[in-house]
Amino acid sequence: MSKRTPRLIQVDELLVDRSVFTTTFACDLSACHGACCTMPGGRGAPLEDPEVPLVEGAVAAAGRWLSRAKREIIATQGAVEGSPGDMTTRCVEDQDCVFVYYEGEGVAKCAIERAWNEGETTFRKPLSCHLFPIRVDQLFAGDRLRYEEIEECEGGRARGAAEQIDLIDFLEEPLTRAFGRETWLALKETASAFEE
Repeated sequence: MSKRTPRLIQVDELLVDRSVFTTTFACDLSACHGACCTMPGGRGAPLEDPEVPLVEGAVAAAGRWLSRAKREIIATQGAVEGSPGDMTTRCVEDQDCVFVYYEGEGVAKCAIERAWNEGETTFRKPLSCHLFPIRVDQLFAGDRLRYEEIEECEGGRARGAAEQIDLIDFLEEPLTRAFGRETWLALKETASAFEE
């Protein structure tokens, strides 16, 4: 595709920012230390309303890896906050998601996903976390996909470039989870046009 391609490209029912197709990316935890789980700002991971009971249902399984302080916060304040249509996981001290635990050299990881990996819950983690660094928001009454570039992900961009991994390929599983296999294939086809 030429450089004059519009910034927003329609793929199936989605409006997709051009950067989603042109970015190389592969998460590098050794470089970022799980920064996406500890972003300052006072809010945790965005949740779709149907995910709220799934997150709450995973609390018991995830609690095994959480600090006592975080278990107490969940017990007294709840695992999620906000109002319908604008829910998030609870944020601790304006930074950590309440489900963050630390491993090794201070790498932030998700206790819900750890419980899923151990076969103790059927809910893997919030979709917004699984899709990161792609964000989904509403535009013209439809879903818009955009790439969120943050400084902490420089290692992921460097690894993606070195290993020639496109963002669309790196996020194949969560994109398929969110929008279905046919839509991921359409996204992949559109991305391949940028390489010609």
